[in-house]
Amino acid sequence: MPLGHCIDPIQNMFTMQIELHSAMDMKPKLPTIIFLLALLGVALSTYSLLHNQGFASGKFCDINTTFNCDIVNKGPYGWFLGVPVSLLGIVGYGAMAAGAFLKRRNPGDKSLSIFLALSVGGGLVFSFYLSGIEAVVLHAWCLVCLTSQTTILAMAVLTAVLLLHERRSTPSLTPNASPL
Repeated sequence: MPLGHCIDPIQNMFTMQIELHSAMDMKPKLPTIIFLLALLGVALSTYSLLHNQGFASGKFCDINTTFNCDIVNKGPYGWFLGVPVSLLGIVGYGAMAAGAFLKRRNPGDKSLSIFLALSVGGGLVFSFYLSGIEAVVLHAWCLVCLTSQTTILAMAVLTAVLLLHERRSTPSLTPNASPL
């Protein structure tokens, strides 16, 4: 057997340990990154609300009939149950920011992870709904909205990674193990 065949499994095991260590180093940073993305979402939603209410110009976003924030943000689908969609974004992203901030301060609190997963998951589902309206009904896209949708998608991926890290680091009880 050539020597290279013996070294490859050892090298692969070493590489996996480095990758696992790097991933574990990332865990404390995930809530901070999620928090910063949520703040970006608050800023984007605030701009959209100001645009919706006529306090900010959306000229940079009105490129043509396909990329036009006015069609998306100021039309009938800019409101949901009588509330501006952008205001819902401010509240939603604000809640996500609060959850991520608290998770950063209390990394062992699993209830904060569940809160983050539910709030980010709800935001992602609502984002898919809005994207569907843009694509199927309006045939127009808002650049600010697309940025917000990308932000919530990134937050969802990072929240899933955070949950996976927590699940892997939580010891499980085997049938033969005593809880005491």
